[in-house]
Amino acid sequence: MNAVAQVFAVLAAVIHIAVFPLESFFMHRPGTQKFLSTPPQNVPAVMMWAIPTGFRNLLIGLGVIAGVVAVNLGYLVVGYTLVIYCCANMVLGGSTMLLADALGHYPRKGESIPGTLGATVPALVALVALAF
Repeated sequence: MNAVAQVFAVLAAVIHIAVFPLESFFMHRPGTQKFLSTPPQNVPAVMMWAIPTGFRNLLIGLGVIAGVVAVNLGYLVVGYTLVIYCCANMVLGGSTMLLADALGHYPRKGESIPGTLGATVPALVALVALAF
């Protein structure tokens, strides 16, 4: 696995792992609500999905890191499989924020763009870099 793919895969993993505690444990904080585009009055309603989504982000991020470690230890099939699956999951899952935005589920139109880019672009770059 080339260095570009590894760097962007790990960057994608770090982003997902960093968002995990915000969604799962700190949603009641005003800074987190602003960062995650969640109005304070919606917090009680979103907590039922925010906790599982946060843990999903943690697990998918750890999967990428395990894949990169596996590749570097010589377990190429396992490593590539983990990195490709987890990064594809990040790209496809993260892009659904745009869908939710288009359907009017964000407080303001276009508010999903920063989160969508952060959740998808590093993983997408990693996947493209794997082809080289």
